[in-house]
Amino acid sequence: MLQNKDIANTQEVKTFFKDTWKQPEFFIKQLELLNFSKSSRLFKSVKQTGVPFWDLIKLILLLPFMDMGSLGSAFNSKSSVELSAEKDTYYRALTNQKMDWRNLLLLFVKRYLSFDRDFTGPKDDYKCLIFDDTDIAKRGKKIEGVSKVFDHVDHRFIFGFKLLVAGYWNGSVFIPVDFSFHRENKDNKGKKYGLSKKQRKQQKKTKRDSKLPVAKRFKELNLKKTDMVVAMFKRVNKRKIEVDYILLDTWFTTMSLINKLSRINNEVHVIGMYKYNSKLSIEGKARSIKQLRKHTGKMSRARSLKLYYFEYVGQIDGTTVKVFISKRGLGGAWHTIITTNTKLSFKKAMEIYSTRWTIEVFFKEAKQLLGLGKCQSTNFDVQVAQTTITMLRYLLISLRHRMEAYQTIGGIFKDIKQDYQQHKLNQRLLLAIVEILEVLDLLVEDIDINAMARKLILYSESLSFLNNSGNLSNNSKLAA
Repeated sequence: MLQNKDIANTQEVKTFFKDTWKQPEFFIKQLELLNFSKSSRLFKSVKQTGVPFWDLIKLILLLPFMDMGSLGSAFNSKSSVELSAEKDTYYRALTNQKMDWRNLLLLFVKRYLSFDRDFTGPKDDYKCLIFDDTDIAKRGKKIEGVSKVFDHVDHRFIFGFKLLVAGYWNGSVFIPVDFSFHRENKDNKGKKYGLSKKQRKQQKKTKRDSKLPVAKRFKELNLKKTDMVVAMFKRVNKRKIEVDYILLDTWFTTMSLINKLSRINNEVHVIGMYKYNSKLSIEGKARSIKQLRKHTGKMSRARSLKLYYFEYVGQIDGTTVKVFISKRGLGGAWHTIITTNTKLSFKKAMEIYSTRWTIEVFFKEAKQLLGLGKCQSTNFDVQVAQTTITMLRYLLISLRHRMEAYQTIGGIFKDIKQDYQQHKLNQRLLLAIVEILEVLDLLVEDIDINAMARKLILYSESLSFLNNSGNLSNNSKLAA
């Protein structure tokens, strides 16, 4: 559903991913600023002799900033990069089973957030944990753990993984904090995971110590994504990362999951798009969502959002929630959002939930600019390692963006520098997407606006005819 999304809030890596930024020395300084070194206990436990593990990972981490797409490029005879080991040593670092890649990412996040306090916005900015998944397509069927998965954007089956990501919005910037790979068990005519018996036999198989983190990561392939959402939130909560709201789309918003999340920390509220026709108990009377939509009473109107809505407080399966049923214009399609915060106003709920679209922008930019999902190794452990490194790169770029593009006076952020604003192509494209989706929501019945929005964001590069759409109003809003 499209409502109240300030495009200026989205982190746009592409705008800043330019030659003047590709200075490895700057990113090396950033790593030092975050206090990462080869003496870290995390790395000492992985590799105790030879070239320090951190020195190996640091080079791999900085490759895109040195205009190198792979380790092979770094070992080119014409390269001026100082290499401290043979090529195989670097590859072995990615397959090292003692390395806890999840812990490394969370450690980066904690230090980033600690440093980012100097750049934080107003104290009333909401901190959100956002969950969503994306398709990681793979050509090689021999890749360990790969399966046939359903692409909800293109409505077809592809070979690859589902990548579930937990992203954190601190009021100003989106950063990835955790992830897990998943496969789908499509058992059709004996084809488990969508693969024939011969294809499954040909897949890479790696022996793993069941006590090591890599074994746990591999087992996650067969776990429910909703179970991983709970596990990820537990880790975030344990590390005392401040969260006000958890944002979920229709695929994850169930009362079962909401209750599990609330039991971990009942001070963190959930906002999610709701697709079920559940019965809502209001003052002892049970009414379904569809019945509430047909209510003949006067609808409230949010003029700034161009929305009409009903709001109710009641219980679904014994849990007290606030339900917002809204539509754009009198002829628009109905959409339902629920939240565990019964004091939240409709406008504020839409404003907070609109932040969920920052994770869609992250997926697009990480795939196009940082090679998310491009790893060709058949070893599942390397897939995890490379995905972690991609997210660390995103963090480094985000940090540089924060250091250069913002300045703080009394804790309030100034606007992005004027010279950066002139090049925000993605912003103008997304503003145009808003207008397109608003019209579709009014004209087409039963259209899946979420799927359509994802597709437009994903393929916005092809909308080159919108390059000169600079006259679009800066006040346009994108709905969540």
